[in-house]
Amino acid sequence: MFSALRLERRTRELCKSYGKDWGLVLLVLAAFSLIDQVEPFHRQFSVKDITIQHPFAKQETIPDWLLLILAFLLPLGIIVLIAVFQRKSYTDLHNGFLGLFLTQALVLIVTDSVKITVGRPRPDFLDRCLSLYDNTYAGTPLHLLTDPPNLLSNSSICTRADLLRDGFKAFPSGHSSFSFGGLGYVSMYLAGKLHLFDERGHIYKSLVVLAPLILAALIATSRVSDYRHHWEDVTAGSFIGGVFAVFAYRQYYPSLGSVKSDRPFSPRVQEELLPVGNLIGAFHSRHNRYRDADDDMNGLLDGDDTIAHDSPESGGSDLGFSQFFRRDPDDNMPTGNGQRGPNKNHGNSGTDGRSVAV
Repeated sequence: MFSALRLERRTRELCKSYGKDWGLVLLVLAAFSLIDQVEPFHRQFSVKDITIQHPFAKQETIPDWLLLILAFLLPLGIIVLIAVFQRKSYTDLHNGFLGLFLTQALVLIVTDSVKITVGRPRPDFLDRCLSLYDNTYAGTPLHLLTDPPNLLSNSSICTRADLLRDGFKAFPSGHSSFSFGGLGYVSMYLAGKLHLFDERGHIYKSLVVLAPLILAALIATSRVSDYRHHWEDVTAGSFIGGVFAVFAYRQYYPSLGSVKSDRPFSPRVQEELLPVGNLIGAFHSRHNRYRDADDDMNGLLDGDDTIAHDSPESGGSDLGFSQFFRRDPDDNMPTGNGQRGPNKNHGNSGTDGRSVAV
């Protein structure tokens, strides 16, 4: 009875703790949808600027729907395959999802905010503005275009309005930031699972980890060949995506150089919700200390009753939200570099094979 009540309380605490994370991610996405409706700044330009005289490509190499598949759904699928079928860890699944959602939410709102603020014309801007390559809109021929005396031109000279708004959103590249955000995140996820930096130099690991980054680079460079972005836009967008991928990943996973790089951080559960049948557990419960993946306290995670209630073998199908936070296997197991991870039980071994705290 006591264990069931503690488990119910633990579930509520998990929902309250991680519900804030998911709520903030959704709030950021909602803010992005509002910001995206704002009219971008209309920067002045010169009609003689050859960098904005390229034709408007009606067919993009990577349209938005394909970008969503490659840079978001594909990383999600990879995380599901590894976390559920290979790692069998619901904690890994949740942390992987939350990190990816956080990455792309930050990428979207920051990229779009900068686009609207800068208002840089795209390489195909004049075609959007004056229909240089489409006689349907009877645009002025390129060789007849001139700027006002001693002045630059502005959007008031445009004879076409349907593509004008998006024409001022060149910097930075949204495709680049979104692709390096999602694919950069899953690249780090794979690097952690494979222990890429175990100082053994396996080429196959490097190829697996670099594959998403190569795909992201191809998506980004396609924006230059489509005349949607200048190379500076692509570079800045790629940097933004990469930075937020690293930032979000490290919120929920250890460093790639750690011996436990393949494991997510433990759930944010107060120690008072863990077994307190020993002196150390009771001490830390009074201090509301949070568990972490690197917590090596004696006996802190040794409570058999909690493990029994959180494991599938004990009928964990009724755990609700808490089933996504079952503890991963003990750290006393081989890691990717052939060494054994740190043992959380630093006591002397008893005759029955169990650890005896000292």
